Amino acid sequence: MTNEAPLVVVVIANWNLRKDLLECLGSLYETDYPRMHVIVVDNNSSDDSVACVEQQFPQTQLIKRNENGGYAVALNDGIRAGVVLDPDFFLVLNNDTLVPKDTLSNLVDVMLSDQQIAIAAPKIIYHDHPERIFSLGDHLYPWLPIPVRVGRKAFDRPEYSKTTEFDYLFGCALLMRTQSLKEVGLFDTSFFMYYEDSDICRRMRDAGWKNVRVGSAVIRHKASMSSKLVPEKMLYLRARNRSWFYRRYRHGPLPLLTFLALLVGSIKTVFTYLVTGKKSQIRPYINGALDGLKQPVPALAGTDWDRR
Repeated sequence: MTNEAPLVVVVIANWNLRKDLLECLGSLYETDYPRMHVIVVDNNSSDDSVACVEQQFPQTQLIKRNENGGYAVALNDGIRAGVVLDPDFFLVLNNDTLVPKDTLSNLVDVMLSDQQIAIAAPKIIYHDHPERIFSLGDHLYPWLPIPVRVGRKAFDRPEYSKTTEFDYLFGCALLMRTQSLKEVGLFDTSFFMYYEDSDICRRMRDAGWKNVRVGSAVIRHKASMSSKLVPEKMLYLRARNRSWFYRRYRHGPLPLLTFLALLVGSIKTVFTYLVTGKKSQIRPYINGALDGLKQPVPALAGTDWDRR
């Protein structure tokens, strides 16, 4: 890559993860990619995250929100702020990740190889267990009621180093083509957090774009650090948004089969909480799943480029 390389604007949402955020920024600024602008959107943290970024990484653009409006809201704020730079791509990145030196270059190379790729995501490995995959992606099949997840917690192996098209990608690191975002819209803020990544992948796919996993690019992920700060709320949101998502987008031959598949999955989750002694997690999970079924599925919210 040279100074003629495409411009990438990196957007990181943060809420009370100062240590992890600083480590993430440190890894970013050590990458070999030559044209990168970093924006951190802070969701009203109380742990001096903002002051530490200003002191240690003054080259970072900071957006300070006066409330925690959720992950999707923060990402959209960062994208809207970055679009004035006319970037070719946005890298949406979790604050609990570490970025190896050549990851961004590898992602951009794949994007440049195919103009129909909307989203290119790196292979996600566990930070503490780098021999294991955190996620590769999900495939849709017309005869199955829910997608098939590939590579979850699997040991890494050579075939996972290829570039592979998926229907859904896990959102902790997504390189997104600006052109596709302008066509399809930004993240749906009604989700707050969880399933906003699946939703935007689905909208890209339905608009004729491709979503790919780039196995030659790697991200080390510490896995849901922010959600551990308020576990009951996050359990509720994950279960509610799951119901909303599958009600919004049809999967498989019959909605009833999808509902039954989700019900079986929910029963297994509750049983797991019981046998592992996590009984306090059962109520918020069930409440979220029920509200996701009872409440009307919201329309797309906050996806317009000019909406603040």
